[in-house]
Amino acid sequence: MKKTALALIIGALAVATSANATNWYVQGDLGYSKNKFTSYPEIDKSKFEPRLSVGYDFGDFRLAVDYTHYGKFSGTDGYGDYTSSKIYGIGFSGIYDFEINSDIKPYVGVRLASNVFKTDNSSGGFFESKTQTKFGYGALVGAQYKLDANWAVNGGIEYNRLGSFEDTKVNNYGAKVGIRYNF
Repeated sequence: MKKTALALIIGALAVATSANATNWYVQGDLGYSKNKFTSYPEIDKSKFEPRLSVGYDFGDFRLAVDYTHYGKFSGTDGYGDYTSSKIYGIGFSGIYDFEINSDIKPYVGVRLASNVFKTDNSSGGFFESKTQTKFGYGALVGAQYKLDANWAVNGGIEYNRLGSFEDTKVNNYGAKVGIRYNF
């Protein structure tokens, strides 16, 4: 997790210092999200959720790679089984910016992700620890405000399906605010 975030930061710095750095950007977001586990209703928790992105701006369309830390969750199901999970993901987003001749520019986007679940389960005296990678997808909508030629702030809402297991679907609903620097 920390190695991935460090790799994204180093990559962003390498892009920024290269001669062809125009149109590249880095963005940091902080959100408040609700994660819902269908088979474990008491695990449904709201948490702060950081995201770091590196992307390329084509004008009205942006592509970005991101690292998102969804948090740690724990609880029991109706049968007394206990589970705890730590979830993070590497995502790829496509975002379309609408030009409306205003300082505020709305956007919509889609996101695909590889989400890692580090899970510990305790059931009937047995303990199991495992790491699983699940395919995720999502949608986002929001608006950005350009502060100057390089800086912009944004706010938006999003939905992400983080993954599915045998009897559990993990969904994420949230709102994020962020700041972006275009090189």
